[in-house]
Amino acid sequence: MREAVHSRLRRAAAVAALAVSAWAQPLHAGAPLTPEQQAGRLLYLEGESAFGDAFTGRIGMAQQQLPGAAVRCGNCHGPDGRGRPEGGVRPGNITWSELTKSWGHEHDNGRRHPPFDEASLKRTLVEGLDPAGHPLDASMPRYRISGRDWKALLAYLKVLEFQQDPGVAGDTLRLGTLLPATGRFAGLGQAVKGILQAHLDEVNASGGIHGRKLELVSAEYASEDREAATRALRKLVAQGDVFALLSPFAAGIEDELGRLANEAKIPVVGPLSLFGDDPRSSNQQVFHLLSGVGELAEVLALHLAREPKMRTLPAVLLHANGAAGAALADAVEQRLKGQGWSRLDRIGFAPGASDAAALAAALKARGAEAVFLLGPGADVAALARQLADAGRVPFLLLPGPLAPGAVLDLPAAFEGRILLAYPTVPSDQKPDALRHYAGLFKGGALARNHQTSQVPAYSSAVLLVETLKQVGRDLTREKLVAALESVHGFEPGLVPAVSFNASRRIGALGGYVVAVDLKGRNFRPVGGFVALP
Repeated sequence: MREAVHSRLRRAAAVAALAVSAWAQPLHAGAPLTPEQQAGRLLYLEGESAFGDAFTGRIGMAQQQLPGAAVRCGNCHGPDGRGRPEGGVRPGNITWSELTKSWGHEHDNGRRHPPFDEASLKRTLVEGLDPAGHPLDASMPRYRISGRDWKALLAYLKVLEFQQDPGVAGDTLRLGTLLPATGRFAGLGQAVKGILQAHLDEVNASGGIHGRKLELVSAEYASEDREAATRALRKLVAQGDVFALLSPFAAGIEDELGRLANEAKIPVVGPLSLFGDDPRSSNQQVFHLLSGVGELAEVLALHLAREPKMRTLPAVLLHANGAAGAALADAVEQRLKGQGWSRLDRIGFAPGASDAAALAAALKARGAEAVFLLGPGADVAALARQLADAGRVPFLLLPGPLAPGAVLDLPAAFEGRILLAYPTVPSDQKPDALRHYAGLFKGGALARNHQTSQVPAYSSAVLLVETLKQVGRDLTREKLVAALESVHGFEPGLVPAVSFNASRRIGALGGYVVAVDLKGRNFRPVGGFVALP
């Protein structure tokens, strides 16, 4: 009984969500979906009855009965109804104009039949017979469907071909971003917005992409206000009519961004973030351009582990307190164990309020010979001084974005024992791409003092534009995700080559190790790009 109640509540919530989110699939003509069409869309895309009615399908030579979610129409016919060849089977085009064309249908196998009408289409769904009475292939499910679900599905099929994904219009394509506008990171927000707009303006000046000009819609919020950032992000996706998100500044709201991307099925390209869910495979909508803190820590571990004895050093993961910091430490610990590190411990600290003396004592008590920094807000300089005073000089392994600005001023006792890891280095910048990028700053309108964010944002825009060109004029979010998954060895020009696949969501998966030369007061690259498995 309890499960039945929960099931009804889930269905009610699904219907309510559809009712308030018609923006997710607006009609090309601008008309919102009716409640009946929304119910049909739910059945078509998710295989779930909005009314709680039974919906199942029998499939294959054995006519195995499966739940509706396993045999939903959109699986094979696609969200646009035009069919997607898969496994040697070519599902038909089931848009209403195609089904009902007056001259009927002739299939590749020679089967012919008159056009469909409402009655014959229902017979096809239920009995697996075409309008001429010929049986369809066993790969086409035979459905058990209620009368009201059938009416809803029919209503949706009649408008399916007139729909577009959000942000797609005849002559424009709207892209969204999320950036801080006031407070500590206001300058960064302005700089990133400026470089994105400059690149899109250049694309538009050359004719846009397949006849569409690119529009950038920026949602803005006050720096370091997580709630305001989340509200702005959700409003952008719900009301901004944007097709994809480009380089949103997601610091502190990584998990919220991932959840929203999954809920709305909106692609996110190149978020500006260091933390969050494991971006290798955890979120199929979010494509990271470069490695974050977790991956850079693994790069350092892989570098040190080239000497087998290093893997036996007592190592400590120094992470920020709280659920997010602990989750990151969990992920990094598993990765390091996979690289052969066997003696791992963990210590949490309060970002911005850490007690360097207490941390140094804790590290000494654990016999730490290698310390991985996994969170911001630790006073690394004070910690190093405390360790040196106590006669302890472990390897300090710092993801570059977390390294203090005064890293060259750390105690001399740490000479040769400080290693940084960066996702990209200046040698990645190709001369032609660098000249082109520099040209966007001519005239002095764009700020140049946020290159660590502007370069990846620009590179993400280059990647997105080139991928949109590959998708073609018939554009959907699903097609963009599929195209991004097929990117292999693409050169944005200013960062390492990027590749994705169905389970990989970091384009340049790895980084560079840089040694800190305290005596010479400089940085020395150690080898080339370290690719992670």
